[in-house]
Amino acid sequence: MSVKTQFIRSLLDRLWDDYAKRVPYARIYQNMLAELGGTFVNDHIAYRSLAVTVNGHYLGIPMTKRIFDAMGFEEKGAIDFPEQKLFARYVQHAEPDFPRIFISELKVDELPAEVAALIRQSVADFRMVLSDADVEAVANLDRTGSIPEGLVERVARFFLEVPWSPPTEEAVRKVNEASQYGAWVLLHGYSVNHFTGYVNRHGVEAVDDIEKLVEELKRRGVPMKSEIEGERGSKLRQTSTEAVRVPVKVKDASGAIKEIEWTYAYMEYAERGYVEENGKQVLFEGFLGPQAKQLFEMTRLK
Repeated sequence: MSVKTQFIRSLLDRLWDDYAKRVPYARIYQNMLAELGGTFVNDHIAYRSLAVTVNGHYLGIPMTKRIFDAMGFEEKGAIDFPEQKLFARYVQHAEPDFPRIFISELKVDELPAEVAALIRQSVADFRMVLSDADVEAVANLDRTGSIPEGLVERVARFFLEVPWSPPTEEAVRKVNEASQYGAWVLLHGYSVNHFTGYVNRHGVEAVDDIEKLVEELKRRGVPMKSEIEGERGSKLRQTSTEAVRVPVKVKDASGAIKEIEWTYAYMEYAERGYVEENGKQVLFEGFLGPQAKQLFEMTRLK
């Protein structure tokens, strides 16, 4: 195993552990597979961002993608979501057990002017949590032959620490009326939005398709999305748990910090079907816009 592969595994494990502590449905799923003798593989991880520039730093897709570029992930496609004013790119690693990475951004300039201004004001004190030097160190891991002390944690912190001050509650609620996605990013920054269980890799009859998985999770008390996106036999089928709520920090009218509850993340599940490619049947590796659009909505505050 290469040094860079070791680094990627360590980073993904660190992010999964934090996510599973905050999203208990994820741990239920992982433990269920262990109990059934199945295999746990993540299909993809999703991240969100804002298409704005602060002090010369573009906060959209490239801010996150640069990390995965350094780890050797390659871009495989892009999807536009004009109704939701979102754009996404996804990348994939040659190692088959590494998850695909789906990174989206909110086209802030297309929102109503007042809402766009609130978003810009809320992130005006953005700070670079992860330095360019650390990203370069990741890119050079196989050349240097060792992982610098603390590098995994410094990279993980990019995904765990919101890189601007807590927004005002008033701003969050006004942004939420126009874009629940925008409000989510103001509160959670570059946090993992969801991990995705890869149904094809379960390897046990009890949960070898997405319908069986949904029923088993429901039996274990996991609240699930009301429908499965994608028809039986199609190239991609997806569903998810409900999103959990977590305490988040905001400022009140006086500027004092307080906590409110907001949606954070859900656990998603994907079952991939076969498509013909160069005369052969191969698993579909990409994403479908209409399905992703529905799953974006799972973090809407109810």
